[in-house]
Amino acid sequence: MLMRKFALATGVAALLAFSAGTASAETVLNRGIGATIGTLDPHINFLAWEGWVLDDAYEGLVGSDAAGAVIPGAAEKWDISDDGLTYTFHLRAGLKWSNGDPLSAQDFVDGIIRTISPDTASDKSYIFTSTIRVAGAQDFVEGKSKDPKSVGISAPDASTLVLKLDAPAPHTLFVLGSFYAPPLHKASLEKFGKDFIKPGNIVTNGAYILTENVPQSHVTLEKNPNYWDAASVKIDKVVYRVTEDDSTAVKLWRAGELDTTADIPTAQIDALQGEFGEQVHISASTETNYMSFNITKPPFDNIKLRQALSMAIDRETLVNKVVKGGYVVNYGYVVPIPGYDAPKVTEAGMSKEDRVAKAKALYAEAGFGPDKPVSLTIESSNNDAYKKQAETIAVMWKQVLGVDAKVNAQDRDGWLAAFNAGGWDVFNDNLIGDFPGPETYLAYMDPRAEVGYHWKSPAFEAAFDKAMPLTDQAERWKVLAEAEKALLDDYLVAPIASSPNRHLIGSKLQGWVDNPADVHPTRFMSLSE
Repeated sequence: MLMRKFALATGVAALLAFSAGTASAETVLNRGIGATIGTLDPHINFLAWEGWVLDDAYEGLVGSDAAGAVIPGAAEKWDISDDGLTYTFHLRAGLKWSNGDPLSAQDFVDGIIRTISPDTASDKSYIFTSTIRVAGAQDFVEGKSKDPKSVGISAPDASTLVLKLDAPAPHTLFVLGSFYAPPLHKASLEKFGKDFIKPGNIVTNGAYILTENVPQSHVTLEKNPNYWDAASVKIDKVVYRVTEDDSTAVKLWRAGELDTTADIPTAQIDALQGEFGEQVHISASTETNYMSFNITKPPFDNIKLRQALSMAIDRETLVNKVVKGGYVVNYGYVVPIPGYDAPKVTEAGMSKEDRVAKAKALYAEAGFGPDKPVSLTIESSNNDAYKKQAETIAVMWKQVLGVDAKVNAQDRDGWLAAFNAGGWDVFNDNLIGDFPGPETYLAYMDPRAEVGYHWKSPAFEAAFDKAMPLTDQAERWKVLAEAEKALLDDYLVAPIASSPNRHLIGSKLQGWVDNPADVHPTRFMSLSE
């Protein structure tokens, strides 16, 4: 699952009050969600932890098993044409929405159309124009066509959905789950408008139905009796609980108030492993971590300055001695993927002495020095590891180049607002890939996706477009590496590390399986006595 940004939030007082008053004979799973819960609009949300909630509430054409592998969802089977351009999905018989309304293929068509509609302005629209290229989707997103029927997705009958692509995409099934392609209960949207997602109004098709959403406290979901596989769902109720910070989550987990945490403070990992052993889960992730430069704002439009800043970062010291916690140094944008020969930024092969000397030379060539230092602010979340990373990089820039760097670490809402406002200098950034392939990362950075970087690169676009029609994976990935090289050569970003998944998992919880995309549907879990 793809996450644009994540951070932490407040509300522990409300959480403790809520916890103290909870008593039920039902099987209740208490999951930490870390951040203040943002929008639960299924066609707009672009955050991974909120995605856990929506995975429980909705089901896509396909689903994910406990290990994150693609399995049949609302569609029990599908056919793919020989040229890879047409996918035909066949829905299960008798599907229902949580209110008992029949669920049809048109509901999935309506969901994707709402996601790519300019009126929705969803950050996820690029999935259907770049990650996979749905016929007619780009013109619809850009407003060149206003007719939904011009988009290559249709429902010839109530149980059949046909998806037509402009280019084959072997990874198509990965983006047709509940995170990117949930159905739309159109009657609810038409009746309630943006409030269609509120408890009491919301109608879902997944294993659970949303019954409570208390800001800065918790979200509660209860078992959906109209779900097609309700008989197999063992957890009656799941409560996603907001915590003030990761340390508070650890305390609540220790006290038995949480069965799982969203993260673990890096500084506590060793002690927790010594005390709780296998209940401390640290595993490989699809998350890439990097610093983004605002190229629309001088002096960051100067590539020599961007390169100097990137070269002034001692990644080995930063990752291995400061941040730690399972992070792995990465000199590319895409995380390490077996079979993908990823390019790297220039400094990857340089000694520390040569790297520092080059950084200073580029800084001077950009017009800066001791008498004219750059002043900048790094926008960061207040997540433990991210804040530590930003603060360390600020010190390195000061020590190597004399840069006057400040860190503005804030909660997620403020952090995202800073990005969307567009006036930021440097952004402590990340992206979680949806599947083990470079396409998921590079589609996001495609200038035509325009997710907020305002970057233009004919070289990137040419390589990306050349790669998309290729069906041989080795050849496709070879050409995609050319696109990534164009991104790295422009130093729009300074890659830092690939990030891990970190969770505390209670000993009574069964069915949690670590997986790179960090997908964990509650319907596959159970609690032992």
